[in-house]
Amino acid sequence: MLASHQLFLDAIAQKRRVSIRFIHPKEKRELTCICAALDFGPLRGSQDTRDRYQLWNLEGKKRPLNIPLLAEEILEMQLLEDTFDPAEIITWAFKPGCWSVAREWGTFS
Repeated sequence: MLASHQLFLDAIAQKRRVSIRFIHPKEKRELTCICAALDFGPLRGSQDTRDRYQLWNLEGKKRPLNIPLLAEEILEMQLLEDTFDPAEIITWAFKPGCWSVAREWGTFS
């Protein structure tokens, strides 16, 4: 778990954007992007049950825009003042109560 774990939880609760610097798991290079913090926990349907910081790349141009990161892949995370609208991100068949981290996001909780 990251030292800045509470910052990530705050970002979820307040729907605030984060700047994250990380080592891309597939490309093996350092990247920085602005993201929405979505969840923390294991990926649904994955054989690997390790907890991941699940983010949505708000600057991404091509899919997939989700970025699931292990704690050791994250180099730095900063909470930004800007917020995001979950309705602009969640375009899949959403099932209420599916998050590992509880939040008050209206119909996307």
